[in-house]
Amino acid sequence: MLEMLISVTIISILLSLVTPATQHIITTNRVVTDINSLSTITQRGQFAAVNEQMTVTLCPTQNYSTCTSTWSNAKMLFSDANENGQRDSNEALIATSDAINSSNTISGVSNPVIFSASGTINQNTVIVVCPSDKNNSYASGLILSFFGRIATAIDTNGDGYKEDTSGDPLSCI
Repeated sequence: MLEMLISVTIISILLSLVTPATQHIITTNRVVTDINSLSTITQRGQFAAVNEQMTVTLCPTQNYSTCTSTWSNAKMLFSDANENGQRDSNEALIATSDAINSSNTISGVSNPVIFSASGTINQNTVIVVCPSDKNNSYASGLILSFFGRIATAIDTNGDGYKEDTSGDPLSCI
């Protein structure tokens, strides 16, 4: 009985040490997965616009036929022949991506992202993904520039917070 009590105590101590580290890894992976998904579909949109010499629109959607303003929804990428920012019945769906993880939030973008045939983007913005507890140390961002540069935010000064293009730390609003 004493041996069993000691074993349970040791296991309890080990679990209390491992659980916070595991939670950190899970939270980080959720945010990184969502940023990677956004980066992939954004780069695909820019490539399609330049390669096919057409306007391409990226927007959140619930039904893959109309755009919404809720970027936590799934995303769709479509050829936008009339450049109206909405998918019409004759406009091809190029790609889709899943909604962001329900444990995360997204900010920094509310309008569709439109790519021109030259590869430029209609808005200069940083799309920020954060865990729902708004912990800034997990914030990650996808940086979009008018000139078509697509990059992920990095921690350039080593303070543990990723920065936007101005060097300001990303914030979980």
